[in-house]
Amino acid sequence: MPWSRFTPLHGRLLLLVAVALLPLAAASAAGVIMLGRQQGREIERTTLDTMRALSSAVDSDLNHLVGVAETLAASRQLDTGDLRGFYEHARRVMRTRDSLVGVILADPSGQQIVNTLRPFGVPLPTHLDTENFQRVVQTQKPAVGNVTRGRMSGLYDFPVRVPVIRGGELRYVLTVLARPDAVRSVIARQRVPSDGLVSIFDARGNYVARSRGHDEFIGRPAPPGLLTLMSHRAEGWGRLLTLDGQTVYAAFSRSNENGWSTAVGIPAAAIDTAVRGSYVTLGAGLVASAALGAALALLLSRLIVRPIAALRTAAQALGRGEAPTLPTTSIPEIRDVADALAGAAGARRQAEATREELLRREQAARADAEDANRMKDEFLAMLGHELRNPLGAIRNAVAVLEARGADDDVARRAQEIVGRQVGHLARLMDDLLDVGRVMTGKIVLNRAPLDLSAAVEQSLTTIGASGRLSRHTVTIDLDSIWIDADATRIEQVIGNLVTNAAKYTPPGGRIAISVMPDRDRAVLRVMDDGVGMSPELVPRVFDLFVQGERALDRAQGGLGIGLTLVRRLVELHDGTVAAHSDGVGKGSVFMVTLPAVAAPATLRGEPSEPSDTTPRRVLVVEDNDDSREMLRQLLQVSGHVVYEAADGTSGVETALKQHPDVALIDVGLPGIDGYQVAQRIRTAADAAPMLLIAITGYGGPDDRRRAHEAGFDIHLVKPVDPHALARALHLR
Repeated sequence: MPWSRFTPLHGRLLLLVAVALLPLAAASAAGVIMLGRQQGREIERTTLDTMRALSSAVDSDLNHLVGVAETLAASRQLDTGDLRGFYEHARRVMRTRDSLVGVILADPSGQQIVNTLRPFGVPLPTHLDTENFQRVVQTQKPAVGNVTRGRMSGLYDFPVRVPVIRGGELRYVLTVLARPDAVRSVIARQRVPSDGLVSIFDARGNYVARSRGHDEFIGRPAPPGLLTLMSHRAEGWGRLLTLDGQTVYAAFSRSNENGWSTAVGIPAAAIDTAVRGSYVTLGAGLVASAALGAALALLLSRLIVRPIAALRTAAQALGRGEAPTLPTTSIPEIRDVADALAGAAGARRQAEATREELLRREQAARADAEDANRMKDEFLAMLGHELRNPLGAIRNAVAVLEARGADDDVARRAQEIVGRQVGHLARLMDDLLDVGRVMTGKIVLNRAPLDLSAAVEQSLTTIGASGRLSRHTVTIDLDSIWIDADATRIEQVIGNLVTNAAKYTPPGGRIAISVMPDRDRAVLRVMDDGVGMSPELVPRVFDLFVQGERALDRAQGGLGIGLTLVRRLVELHDGTVAAHSDGVGKGSVFMVTLPAVAAPATLRGEPSEPSDTTPRRVLVVEDNDDSREMLRQLLQVSGHVVYEAADGTSGVETALKQHPDVALIDVGLPGIDGYQVAQRIRTAADAAPMLLIAITGYGGPDDRRRAHEAGFDIHLVKPVDPHALARALHLR
């Protein structure tokens, strides 16, 4: 068969292949370029997120060191001028913390007075780090210095300085010298690439910690390229050369609190190779497509075109979703139709494959979101538990001080402030945990008939005792209206609304609270003449973490979740809540509407303080030394006989040996936990009847149910209110 007979068809098919491939090549090239850029931006975003998390972790560890320094600064030896006593106390604190190098006490001029690195009483020099020292003197605020090599030890450390203020004046500057290992551990806790290089720098840009070669590079300045990046902005991303001679993409984030920075370097080859692979894949695909198209064109030019009927059959098969059988024919026009049918079949298969891939990705994204939500809930629960332990110890310590009395007004005032702030922290923590449970539907209401006006009076009594309304004029207008509600949650709603009004009303302002009927509804209204709200803020005021304008000192505190919790709790009670303001500076009105119910025929008496004040024999099982000591002293001040145990095993042994009247048991104990302690006491053959009280940082409904099932009579959440503890001790 002469070749000339196939020339027209051959040319047309080759032209068709070229026309089809060129736009595809251009679109594919553009797509790969965009994909490469997107991959780069995603790597940059993910790495910066990691750096922010690492920077926050470093801030947390540095704030912990500031807390240690502030605790030493509050030492009573400094009040009395007992410098030798302070010297010994500081050395004892250092022996309990491997990360501390020494403690230095200096006067405002910089003259050292106490230095735990030297024997007490020897002549001491002045501070060399004058810039950091003078900043503390001038601002009277804590400051974290830069890493330096100690003259005596030859090892690197960095200073954490706090002012020591007595009588409103700066008396000393206290310096805690800490090893870089104090912050190095945060590197291991972060999720960073296995081949990445993670570093921590001080405010001057010198290495404090490094994931590789830590001892070799500590104290040296960061690579010049990274120093240039860090000098222009607080966080960023760029390509640079490390001190090891490795080319990396680096991301950094600098803390606003202390000027320290964290950085991670990812080998440039790892990122560039991925992008280069996309280009190679594109080129290979285009070459293969071109070769396949040319071969197909040559093959089709030699085939005989199939009959028109065969094309119809193929088209019908494609319409049914079946793979079409393409006809053979010698007619070029019919062959073009066959090619079109083949392309349509391929496009359909690709669309189905794309749909399946999108479905798979959506399912994977949903699983990731559910895992993230679960991890968030677990984190909040652990956060609440870890914060409740120290708050419990502090609250008990304040109660002990109040019971023993203070010798001067300043001490009494300090006790009141500590007690009030502990209560504020406890409320913030409860709100934080409650809003998580409410948002996920894990709150269970214990509903019963409740006089809304009585709930308002009870809440105002509690808030008034805290002193948060002492500088405001509060008026009330209460009608007795009954609702079916959880008393604790309704008092939480009232407390959050009144506290919110106090926050945004200047001293001397007025707050008006009223309860009134509206047909078959009960209406609670809280009005103030404070700072008011802008029209833009009113629709969003109940959204999570939304707050109005506040002073920079944030003297009243708050997390921006109180009103969100109010709305969700009111909705759980089948009610509504609304906010209104005429504008900035014109006050605000919050109105809660709840379904009203008929007053019950018999009213229960109000709870009162226990009349029985007989001393009890009390066993305290608590592994936290400070919490156990403060609880013991609080009980002893009240006249009770106290036995102690620091773990679950010794707690069971002491309970079965001493037969106390009451056992206060922490749930999170080493060895065997508090639930097992209660079970063993209850099932022991020689156990005497005793009141078992669980004292724990876990306060959810599941935690209370589990405590009851283990044999506990009462479940108290840390920090325990001393009055609630007193009532519990005399239930039997």
